Amino acid sequence: MDRRTYLAIGAATVLAGCTELGGPGEPDTSDERADGGGTEPTNETSDDKDSENGDDEGGPEDDDEEEYPELVGTFDDFEELEEWWEWQDIGTLEADSSRASLGSQSALLTASVESRGQVRVRRELEEPIDVREVAPGLDLATDTESGVVRIQLQDADAHYVEYSQGFAGGTSLTRHNFGITRIRGEPDLSEVVVLQVIRWFGDDAEGRQWVDDFHFVPRPTQGTVLLQFHGGYETHYTEALPRLEDADLPATAFVPTDRLREDEAVEGDRLTHKQVDDLAAAGWTIGAQPANGQPLDSIDPDGLEDAVVDPVDWLSEAGYGDDVRVFTYPGSSYTDESVDLVRNNYDLAFAGRSRSQGYAGNPHLCSMAETPEPGEATDLLEWTAEWGGITAIPFYGLEEADALEALEETLRTLEEHVEAGELEVITPAEMAEEYVYE
Repeated sequence: MDRRTYLAIGAATVLAGCTELGGPGEPDTSDERADGGGTEPTNETSDDKDSENGDDEGGPEDDDEEEYPELVGTFDDFEELEEWWEWQDIGTLEADSSRASLGSQSALLTASVESRGQVRVRRELEEPIDVREVAPGLDLATDTESGVVRIQLQDADAHYVEYSQGFAGGTSLTRHNFGITRIRGEPDLSEVVVLQVIRWFGDDAEGRQWVDDFHFVPRPTQGTVLLQFHGGYETHYTEALPRLEDADLPATAFVPTDRLREDEAVEGDRLTHKQVDDLAAAGWTIGAQPANGQPLDSIDPDGLEDAVVDPVDWLSEAGYGDDVRVFTYPGSSYTDESVDLVRNNYDLAFAGRSRSQGYAGNPHLCSMAETPEPGEATDLLEWTAEWGGITAIPFYGLEEADALEALEETLRTLEEHVEAGELEVITPAEMAEEYVYE
């Protein structure tokens, strides 16, 4: 379901900082000037965006009410690779006409044992660009099971902001939403002169990474947060609900419908049907997972459609999906077929491992941060307050003391930043209505 209502970008805010945080799930394999992190894709051309995006600039042409930064839309379609080159011979770069999501070819980045399992390519711009109000993105495919790609935007002093995203392997070139995960030095984001794309496959590993359609989407300069509770655990009702009511904050419960209990007399650790009703009555958004909570890449193809679509009927019958239909991929695992089914049946869906993403260029692969441990929530929220963007924070079972402590820290820190006007907490309906740019 396409949402075509967009939120105007606010005035630019000058970003500065010297904080450095590692990206998700990869070691820091930095060098002095260009620090970086660190199953078989189909040969078919993905029509993910060509059918939905309209022209190369992205967004509707006739929307006269909204104003977007000049950079929004496709920046490089990789039809000409002469401006891109391998940094210090780390990996190789070549055109691949056998697959493309935009134009006639994509860029194939190949890492080898000799390149220390890393491939890194860069483009030096003739004129600087201003990226203070935008976030970069790429279409991605790989021949490994999963991976993380990093995008660095550098100024003339090689100070940079780094965006990254984790994604599933074995899929066609698909648009992904990137989030800010590292800052090096004090980058002047109004004068970016170098673009760099990095993939690290592991020490002494080999691998291939396809990229296409280097694009920009708007980025909220106001830090924006979604609170999510996954798995349909009873502790979401007994522990999370009263705490969120005290904080007056909205949340989403993603429910595996086959794991719900009929009533409290049935033994188990999952929500009852009445408890789900009570969460909805308290203002929570009720979202869906596959009925049994199983990762979609492990479901038999014959049962995949039922796993994705059956929860839609349940949401409709219970009256939960009136404002927005929202889905999450268990384990952030997905396939081409499952993403297509989700796209055809839901407004938003969440996967990935990144914070502070821009507007959702692909609303059916919105990003989530890692679940914070005690002591991590404060840093996560302060990061979002400083650098803006959208951070979805997932929680699972709250039986353990550490999980409950992390939730309480999250709510306590959120209240402080919301009161100071540095963060806002939104619902999935608000994200679908205001923060999608296809």
